[in-house]
Amino acid sequence: MSEQTHQKFADRTRSGSLWFAAAIALILVFFAQCLHMAKSDSVSWDESQHLYSGWLSWTHADFGFNPEVPPLIKMWSAVPLLHRDITQPPYTGGNFKREGFVLGRQFLQANGIDRTLIPARIMAAVLSAFLALTIFLAAREMFGNPAAMFSLALFCFDPNFLAHGSFVTTDIGASLTMLLSVYCFYRVLKHPTAGRTAILGIAVGMTFVAKFTGIFIIPMLILIAALDLWNRRDIDEDKEIRVRTRQVFVSIVLALCIGLFCIWAIYRFRYAARPADLSLNPMTGQYLQELASPLSRSVMLWVSKHHLLPEAYIYGLADTKISAASLPSYLFGHLTHKASRWYYPAALSIKSTLPFLILLVITLVALISRRWRVTREILVLGVPPVALFIIAATSDIGIGFRHLFPIFPMLYILIAGCASHLVKQNRKLMYVFGALLIWQMAEPLAARPGLLTYANEAWGGPSKTHLYLSDSNTDWGQQLKYVKKYLDAHANTPCYFAYFEQGAANYRDYGIQCRVLPTGSGSWAGLDSVRFGSNPNVTGLVLVSDGVVAGADIPGNMNPYAQFRDVHPTDVIDRSVYVYQGTFNLGPAAAIEHVSAAGKLMKQGRYAEALSEAELAKELDPESPAAWKLIGDAFQAEGRSGEAYSAYDKAIHAKELDAVFGKDLVTDLQKKLNQ
Repeated sequence: MSEQTHQKFADRTRSGSLWFAAAIALILVFFAQCLHMAKSDSVSWDESQHLYSGWLSWTHADFGFNPEVPPLIKMWSAVPLLHRDITQPPYTGGNFKREGFVLGRQFLQANGIDRTLIPARIMAAVLSAFLALTIFLAAREMFGNPAAMFSLALFCFDPNFLAHGSFVTTDIGASLTMLLSVYCFYRVLKHPTAGRTAILGIAVGMTFVAKFTGIFIIPMLILIAALDLWNRRDIDEDKEIRVRTRQVFVSIVLALCIGLFCIWAIYRFRYAARPADLSLNPMTGQYLQELASPLSRSVMLWVSKHHLLPEAYIYGLADTKISAASLPSYLFGHLTHKASRWYYPAALSIKSTLPFLILLVITLVALISRRWRVTREILVLGVPPVALFIIAATSDIGIGFRHLFPIFPMLYILIAGCASHLVKQNRKLMYVFGALLIWQMAEPLAARPGLLTYANEAWGGPSKTHLYLSDSNTDWGQQLKYVKKYLDAHANTPCYFAYFEQGAANYRDYGIQCRVLPTGSGSWAGLDSVRFGSNPNVTGLVLVSDGVVAGADIPGNMNPYAQFRDVHPTDVIDRSVYVYQGTFNLGPAAAIEHVSAAGKLMKQGRYAEALSEAELAKELDPESPAAWKLIGDAFQAEGRSGEAYSAYDKAIHAKELDAVFGKDLVTDLQKKLNQ
């Protein structure tokens, strides 16, 4: 090597080291912001049961507790708990969803919420840092150091990833494993070797057991391979194409085999979801019957019968379809039983930063106008986001923009590659892209506090997000530490709180002494609430979570807190808990306790007492279809058929009866009226 060549190599090495050092510094800044969020937010909806499930997977090989998601990310988050003496709440044997939330809450209560949760959140933040590093490394190999730093900076200042970066949930982990699989496959396409294929297989296996959307990785890799071979048909010789085709598709098959091995390995090569002394509730065969599609039901039952996959994995796959049909979706102020096909396009336009959207449009225009020719890198980075977006947009579940997270790392790299290409053609564009990057870096500062509620400026910013979206887009129950500070400053005023996450968490565990207003989630989880008796009026501070007001808790006409949509709040805490001050008639909420009591008395055969409770519920909420139905049931049980018919007729014409969300009640009432 000549001295001049040696000097150039040394300069490149030094330059590469400086870029890498800058990337590490930026990742550390990102990690520090995630740690701040880890300490400032209270426990969110899924975290307690995910963390408890991860600990159970390690210590008891119990994969049937919280089977809704695979165990990898949950187990990763639970690692700090393995050296501790942990108090385990006793199993209830109830329905797996209810048991998951109830025992998850009790698990944190028994072991100290922050003492247990924050170390797990630090592990989640480490995963986010790994994702940032993978973005940099993949972008550097594909497009060079400037593009790598550009993509990394865009990611590290994305308000959505900062908001979710330390949550003990699977969205970040799924984004990481999906990107790893795509990046490893890119390296296989460039130069197939046994080592690269093995690494690809491990990445695919991690994707399979991070989140159930990971099952789509193999079809996406096949599509990328086919398009890449087609795109290179005029470049490579026929013989080389045949050899390369065989190598690539053999690599995909081997990766699939390794991936399936990884699934069985993490479930400890055991079919049964739970240890011998525990069982799933409902049982697998019974639960699979709830699949609406006859084809899906037949396939899943066949896979279960022949033990082709672990039981918990089959159960969780089925649950992704079954539970989607039971979750209300909120978009532009309207609730629907299933997600609108416009849900994810709208969420993308609302929750994405404007710099990202502008850069994405620039990238699409460059590709369509052929200013940027389609290359292997573009196919590798472009196919998965398109596929994942179509999968999300055609699904029935619409409860959070976070389900689109896996597309963003790839799109940030793609955008950076396009920016680098265009700057090489016109150096002046560097200032345009620099300005967009500065804008992106300013977004988290402008959005604080309440990063979870982020919406871009075109939609009015974070304070307006609730007008368009709800659930985990605005309110994931993460506000309790801010609520506590607010109430400490208003200590002498009586307060009442309708908390969206009550049941999965208990706000009293955070020292909040407000009286508990009834909610659907709290009643479902068996937590007590205030007893109104016959007086539905309350005076003082009434706090209502955004998810409760929007109807994500009790949907449609049945929402007992719908009146607050038309009341301007006195204050807003963390952009998602509304504070109202004054005297309020909470009749529909007050009726809930009496409807519940009447239902229990009916089951015990105490019909006269049930009728008394149902009548009181009706007085509190004259338009309650549940109260009128119970009155009818009590009359029917006492042989007073005429009065029962009249009550059923009042129930089916009650204003609060919702034909969509109360469909089962409507059907039941129609049967009773036609008897």
